[in-house]
Amino acid sequence: MKKRIVTIVVCLLIAGSIGLVLANNKAKIDKAAHPVKEQHVIPVKVYEVKEDSFNTSFTINGTTIPAKEVKIASEVQGKLVRLYIKNGDVVRAGQVIAVLDASVYDVQLKSIDASIAKARLDLTRYTNLIEMGGATPMQAESMQLQINSLMAEKKQVLEQISHMQIRAAFSGKIENVGVELGSFVSYGTVLCQLIDNSSLKIDVYLSEQEAFKVKTGQPVTISSIVLSQPKTAKITMISDKADASGKFLAEISFSNSGEEKLKAGILADVHFSLDAVETGLSVPVSALLVSAKDAKVFVTKENKVVERSIKTGIVTSDKVQVLEGLEAGEQVVISGQLNLENGAPVSINK
Repeated sequence: MKKRIVTIVVCLLIAGSIGLVLANNKAKIDKAAHPVKEQHVIPVKVYEVKEDSFNTSFTINGTTIPAKEVKIASEVQGKLVRLYIKNGDVVRAGQVIAVLDASVYDVQLKSIDASIAKARLDLTRYTNLIEMGGATPMQAESMQLQINSLMAEKKQVLEQISHMQIRAAFSGKIENVGVELGSFVSYGTVLCQLIDNSSLKIDVYLSEQEAFKVKTGQPVTISSIVLSQPKTAKITMISDKADASGKFLAEISFSNSGEEKLKAGILADVHFSLDAVETGLSVPVSALLVSAKDAKVFVTKENKVVERSIKTGIVTSDKVQVLEGLEAGEQVVISGQLNLENGAPVSINK
């Protein structure tokens, strides 16, 4: 009996040990499958949001383009028999720069002139015969209609002949000549490019706030690394409709005269000088997680960070005006954002 009891106790102990080992192993497996994420406290630097003043003047860069630029193309087809231009030539408005072979049209014109002369003689003869009863008024009317048709045909031929002389649309410089003497020119073939650099313009794109601070006719200044001193320009146009990115096109025009002349295609800065000064909440540019257009910042709260979207106004090289999303006295992270995520614990470095 005692032996049987001992056997049962031993079996129970062995079963208990096995169960304990299995339970322990299961706990380890569960822990490995669902590890507890350790949250490291990340040191950051912060800035206290406060009121600040902003100069409303701003600068936008753009590329100079000619006020006048056109591709000169042929309006008819024919062989190029005269070419009076080469790259770099300066031409005046209306100057003939190329001539196409008009011999076919000259033959047509002579034939039409001969037909008109004969028709007029016939008309005179019919008129005389009508008085003597040898012709009817209908015959004279028919001859007059024939003359009118020939005159219209002559006008078309003369117009074609006039297009055989290709002229400069305005005064300027010839560039990118793309044809050779003797080549055959089709309708729409581009012979060259004509550029007038006597005045230039720069297209810039204004934000919503900027577009409502400036107006057409307002003076601006143009600066470039190739200029020893800025040039004066003016706003000649501001678009009434924003593009897909929410920007408004503004056209800046200026005379390209004087000793220092700019060329087309040069990068330049357009400075919009405004006297007004605005005040508002300010944060450093370094606080922004993305661009000023879709701005977000990390705000510290109870030793953690909260990601928050904000609406920005004036943006300078070192600070940003905050229109919505923050209050004075709140702290935003300005250093250490790279390792942060929403809700992460932080320690503030003084």
